[in-house]
Amino acid sequence: MALQVGIDVGGTFTDFFLWSEDGRVETYKTLSTPSDPSIAVLDGLRAMAAGRDQDLGTFIAGIRTIVHGTTVTTNAILTRQGARTGLITTEGVRDALEMRRGIREEQYDNRYRNVVPLVPRYLRRAVPGRLDRRGREVTPLDRDAVRKAARLLSREDVDAVAICFMNSFADPAHEDAAAEIVREELPEAFLSVSSQVLPAVRFYDRVSTTTINAYVGPVLERYLGSLTNRLAEAGFSGVLLIMQSNGGVARPEVTRELPASTLLSGPAAGPRAAMACARPHGYESCILIDMGGTSFEASLVRGGVAELKTEGEIDRLRLGLPMLGISTIGAGGGSIGWIDEGGLLRMGPESAGAVPGPACYGRGGERPACTDAILLLGYLDPQRFADGRLPLDRVLAELAIERFVARPLGLDVEQAAQGMYRVINANMAHGVREITIKRGIDPREFPLVVAGGAGPLHACMIARELGIRTLVVPAAASILCASGMLLSDLQHDHVQSYITSFPDLDPARLQAIVGDLAGCGRDELLREGVALDAI
Repeated sequence: MALQVGIDVGGTFTDFFLWSEDGRVETYKTLSTPSDPSIAVLDGLRAMAAGRDQDLGTFIAGIRTIVHGTTVTTNAILTRQGARTGLITTEGVRDALEMRRGIREEQYDNRYRNVVPLVPRYLRRAVPGRLDRRGREVTPLDRDAVRKAARLLSREDVDAVAICFMNSFADPAHEDAAAEIVREELPEAFLSVSSQVLPAVRFYDRVSTTTINAYVGPVLERYLGSLTNRLAEAGFSGVLLIMQSNGGVARPEVTRELPASTLLSGPAAGPRAAMACARPHGYESCILIDMGGTSFEASLVRGGVAELKTEGEIDRLRLGLPMLGISTIGAGGGSIGWIDEGGLLRMGPESAGAVPGPACYGRGGERPACTDAILLLGYLDPQRFADGRLPLDRVLAELAIERFVARPLGLDVEQAAQGMYRVINANMAHGVREITIKRGIDPREFPLVVAGGAGPLHACMIARELGIRTLVVPAAASILCASGMLLSDLQHDHVQSYITSFPDLDPARLQAIVGDLAGCGRDELLREGVALDAI
């Protein structure tokens, strides 16, 4: 019997959704392994095999499709543990990554610091050569300068190189020539070229996106290499698909070429699954909240369609690729409670993660996390957590909260736990306001679909804060994103800027561009084995 598996790798838990042809579904969870997330993937597959009284080889041979969402690239950005990256760009705009759009995000905060670029200044090399906005050459590309820059980056042992020239969206000739030189000088480096990643106007958006793509490229490459090798060794011969930020899936070789497309890989499956849960109750719109061990995501579905943005930010870094409109904050079961310099209680964004985890896990964590608080408040059965595979220690939770929260605030332990619970609920309610009230949308008009292992423990308080009267808690709430991955289609996005005044618009030229873009998408889907009449 053919099987399909959805896998969502989170910061604390890795979730599994198993679907059989006879309609039978099973759900599993295992602790994530941050050092190599593919280890947790195989751990979960072994648990599923054991649940069917099969050895791993027999079980995995029956899997037809695995759809996989991962936070590998997201975590590389958030923790600044991506590849050592160099940038080759046009002379005169070397500092665009720091200048950004010239807009101060917090205008009245004189202590607010600019975001630190992913590429330090000495690894950003500027070379002569210039195109105008129509792609006409103003100054020839200095190939010797490009080679000199590439050799300097080689000596600095960079693992990835981004190439982004002014106006290259109009003509990629200069970037293509520079890319050829870089491939000669740094054959092992991951190469990210803006005219291939994002051939669109707005230089800062393009250089930032191209740099992000380079920065996470080697990280995703290593992970996918490890994952595919482990699956092959276990006997998997089916189709592996990777979840993308746009809500669609793609083959690993496609995401290897555009790794930045996976920055919202895990939560991107949520809105589709949420709609599948809300529609049987008569709803075509909903708000999804997903609280896991490390983060909290909120997204909005209207008219059966999740909001798709053509640009956004991750940790204040600009990304110009299409992505679902998901608001993410550091609020999860592992979010650590702490007292700030003003004596106020805070929750997160730092998380205890899977290792060492909250204090009550008994795995070496000493600081109090949200899970410790809700354990003390009686919302968790310490003997049944994670199907009884991870019993929780109430004494360790009490000691952590007493030391780091209760004593500094002059409260008893239960009052401190209540405070932690209320603060994190307020944080999550604010995350929902970001995608609703801030955009002129009334959250009271939507049902709240609840997901994530920790979501149902907080959903009522979030709904009460926002005035939402209807909650939908799916039976598979704790692994909702993993289930949503099996509902997703193969999907690719292509963009090309065409600049003209309306009176000078050339319809034939416009149609040719659209035709070329559609052709690129069609070719990709054909390579992925999709029949022409199914595109």
